[in-house]
Amino acid sequence: MSDQSLSQLLKSHQQRQLERKRENEQLRKETAATVNELTDSLNDHLNEGVSEVFVRQKELEQASRKLSTQTTKYAKQTKQWLTLVDEFNTALKELGDIKNWATVMENDMRTVMSTLEFVHQGNNNSSNHNNDHEEQH
Repeated sequence: MSDQSLSQLLKSHQQRQLERKRENEQLRKETAATVNELTDSLNDHLNEGVSEVFVRQKELEQASRKLSTQTTKYAKQTKQWLTLVDEFNTALKELGDIKNWATVMENDMRTVMSTLEFVHQGNNNSSNHNNDHEEQH
């Protein structure tokens, strides 16, 4: 082999290395760009998921506040209903007491009436007896 041949081989080898270096650099740049695109895409996808979770969380918080407000409202309404039912029960008891009182009064009046009738009959019998007795004298 001659010096020229070695020189050409060396030149050829250096050119191939340079060419491979350029290809490798190009592939590295393309790979970096692809990795960046993938990373951006994954970030966008994750951010969409996070954004959706955030929106759902806000909706749940609003629904929770609304439910809490309604629960408080219904608790107050239920308390009012219980108060009304208690008042109604008290009124029914009072009506029962009034009915009982009226029954007692009615029985007492019958007793008084019977007593007055008895006294009246006794007075009539006594006056008839006195009239009969006076007529005989």
